[in-house]
Amino acid sequence: MTRVIALEDGLEDIGEYLRSRGYITVSWREPNMVVDAVVYTGRKLEDIYTTTYNRVIDPLSGDTNEEFPYGVLLVNAQDRTPEEVYEIIKNRVYEHFI
Repeated sequence: MTRVIALEDGLEDIGEYLRSRGYITVSWREPNMVVDAVVYTGRKLEDIYTTTYNRVIDPLSGDTNEEFPYGVLLVNAQDRTPEEVYEIIKNRVYEHFI
């Protein structure tokens, strides 16, 4: 299953690395896009704008008729290498969370 990752502007190096690993990357400004993770830098969690969409576009099929809830992994890329961000997304967990 191909994963879709939304990236904050300015994280092109991370996007390039993720694409080389088989991920699809999109701008997090893309409206109505289903994503598996959002990669951002330096923002406070409450500053990240999130919206719940009832109808979303599946980036693989282009289907807009499905209605489904989804969750997303938030990854703060500040002071992390592309490899570290990749590992967080792949494992869906920060190694040293607490």
